[in-house]
Amino acid sequence: MIRSVVAKFFHSQNKLSNRLLLLIFLLFPASLKSALSSLEPSMPYLFHLDAAYSYAHIPSVQGAINPSNYKTNENKLILGGWMSTMSQLELGVLFEFNQTVLLPFNLESGGFYIKKNFLDDFNGDSFGLDGGVLLQFVPLNRLIDPVTPYNALANFSLFGEIYKNFLFYQDKGSIAPFLGLDLGIANRGYPWLDPVVGGRLSYDKFLAELAFLGNFGFGPSKVINLANFAGYAFTAYRTIDIEVSIGSQILDEGFFQVSYSKRLVSQASPKGRQSLLIQLDLPIPLF
Repeated sequence: MIRSVVAKFFHSQNKLSNRLLLLIFLLFPASLKSALSSLEPSMPYLFHLDAAYSYAHIPSVQGAINPSNYKTNENKLILGGWMSTMSQLELGVLFEFNQTVLLPFNLESGGFYIKKNFLDDFNGDSFGLDGGVLLQFVPLNRLIDPVTPYNALANFSLFGEIYKNFLFYQDKGSIAPFLGLDLGIANRGYPWLDPVVGGRLSYDKFLAELAFLGNFGFGPSKVINLANFAGYAFTAYRTIDIEVSIGSQILDEGFFQVSYSKRLVSQASPKGRQSLLIQLDLPIPLF
């Protein structure tokens, strides 16, 4: 569901023999993006601490000028926390830190989200439906780097995901195709649309996922002038990534996941990007 970190930062969880938790990924490309759960709702008022590290290699930037040969490696750390309530409402915060050849390791973005589970196919609905809002703030000095995947200082988006679980092997396993959309706009510039389509395979405590993630900006420019670049607010960027993830439930309500992504299509954006992400979700009882 969600722009690079979110969207690129949070992923949905599947329900099986334990509990279903649905997370956002954007984001990261990346978001932060999932954990395994059960036929019952996630435990309410159980705080989750998320930590993720990703390493990415970016050999070039399509459409770049002044200079045209920009390339870099990226080290990114994502820290977040979230908690669900009795009404299936999820509240969360997230912070991203990154380092590139252009910028030292520092805060890349910070924000918060609210998400709601509207329909649940494990509880009698025909399909599952999640939706929410996300607001992220980006320091102005980070916007000069084309690796920073944001439009402007304040970035607001509406996101949603629809999915359907098909059980097999005495209901111990599940295959769930899903479709997600993220529609957003910043404090300046043009809107964006980030779709994601894929499927999840769950069995017992294990989860595997294959997804195609798109990022489409509706600005007029197809050129990235690095001499005065200030975010993607006016850029007609286009990207399509493929992402493969495997993970396992830990500590009853926690989750560990490893993901690999590769860029297939790029316009006015980092080209040939490949990344490896490691994510850990730890439950912390509050009551």
